[in-house]
Amino acid sequence: TADEGFQTWVYVKANGTFTAGMVIARGASTSTYLDVIPAPVITGIPGVVGVVVHAIADNHFGFIMKKGVCSVVAGTGTIDDDEAIVVDSTDAGTAMRATSGAGVSTDAGFGFAFADADAAASATCYVNCQG
Repeated sequence: TADEGFQTWVYVKANGTFTAGMVIARGASTSTYLDVIPAPVITGIPGVVGVVVHAIADNHFGFIMKKGVCSVVAGTGTIDDDEAIVVDSTDAGTAMRATSGAGVSTDAGFGFAFADADAAASATCYVNCQG
């Protein structure tokens, strides 16, 4: 929304159906935004390219948020207020709070949460995706 600071958006082509709050990464062996997928559970922070704000149909183009405030869906793990978020370690395309020893995807955060979210719920987060 207009009162939540600067935002950066990228134009992508969806490989799959994307729903709001989904965490997105580049497809295998691609360096463009023309083949993006729900972030696999092994996605490190540099691989996350953005978060879906508006649904995008399979094989269609749309904008995803690369930097700014948006809703992010929690996977099987939870998202906790004032903690870093990472790609969920067991549920592709979702996020969880960063915890030590939880897997490859939790080495660093791609954003932080403003609120709590239980598994499969959404939390308002600030994201700064590097991918």
